[in-house]
Amino acid sequence: MNKESQHTIAVMGLPLANVSADEAVDEIEKLILSGGTHQVATANLDFWLNSLNDVHLHRIIAGCSLVLPDGMPLVWISKLLGNPLKERVSGVDMVPMLARLSAKKGYGIYLLGGRPGVAERATKVLEAQYPGVKIVGHHAPPLADLERMDHGDALDRIRAAKPDILLVAFGNPKQEKWIRMHARRSGVPVSIGIGGSMDMLVGDVHRAPTWMQRSGFEWLGRCLQEPTRLLPRYARNFAGLASRLPLAMMASLLQRPHHGPSTVHRTSDAGIVHLHVRGNLEAATAKSLDRTVTSCIAGGQLLVIHLDQLSYASPEGLGALLTARQRMLSSGLSLSLSGVPARLRMLLSAWCLEPLFDEFRMGRDRFALGNGISPTAAFVGLVRKEGTVAAKSQS
Repeated sequence: MNKESQHTIAVMGLPLANVSADEAVDEIEKLILSGGTHQVATANLDFWLNSLNDVHLHRIIAGCSLVLPDGMPLVWISKLLGNPLKERVSGVDMVPMLARLSAKKGYGIYLLGGRPGVAERATKVLEAQYPGVKIVGHHAPPLADLERMDHGDALDRIRAAKPDILLVAFGNPKQEKWIRMHARRSGVPVSIGIGGSMDMLVGDVHRAPTWMQRSGFEWLGRCLQEPTRLLPRYARNFAGLASRLPLAMMASLLQRPHHGPSTVHRTSDAGIVHLHVRGNLEAATAKSLDRTVTSCIAGGQLLVIHLDQLSYASPEGLGALLTARQRMLSSGLSLSLSGVPARLRMLLSAWCLEPLFDEFRMGRDRFALGNGISPTAAFVGLVRKEGTVAAKSQS
């Protein structure tokens, strides 16, 4: 998919689409019409923390064609980091909006997962609320781990129904892994993990009052309903955020923006395109990166991005880098980084982006192990070094 039509913001390792809810529906329709198979994730703080503890999940989310910010903490963090997201786009809001799109355009929707009977009830609710909606099937597989599921039965049902949109309610990370595992075999144009959205749709779980939703405290309303299940999860998520956000803010503040013109210079040799970025990586330079990726995909060329002359990277610039990585990998090509300066290495690590770039992670670990110190200690050393440099430059 060509993602030039929507901007991506890097927020603590997640490539979040900077779109409104209506724009998200438009983007999903573009995915349906673009051909191929696409995965959409609705990411919240729980997704984020799970991805930090599971590199495979992190790479699945980073490889999605669209990642929506389903969590106000992520929106708040984007503001702190300097590139605010437009709004929260929740999975539970997406389901009725997609039903409305189906009723208008005839796109087929398949509901997969949930507790026994919930998908069937959700079908009746959507058909009553959105006359003409095209629910082409529903199925709730017996509860089982991903390794023990009857994947063949579910896939046979989905392929027979031929939906345009598959809504998977297995919960994270199971639903994201299931979708990635079967995207091509299912043949569904767009598959979306929706968690517990069907439970809310049928009324088994009640949404928080509107004022809580708008103020960003819907999580509190849910916690009051299901304290035993959700309180430990929310406590874990906020503790994880509290331990990582200060480092992210520090790494951002240690950057020194380049005040002259930023340039992007392109060379190529033997099927490899080299892109040299000088100055700042932000919205303006990101456009050159988008065009280069489009050219590489058309020509079947690999891409190496040289960052030795990079001074500053904004969340939108790093979002463009993640978009470039996703587009190249989905086309069977690779994107590599070269000459990553210490300040950017620290930023990528603090912003939880390091696991997405093998050569960077391996390089840092080799440096740390070669000097007899842990990768964490190496990061702390970088913080101290950059802090000393910054202090001298201000004196």
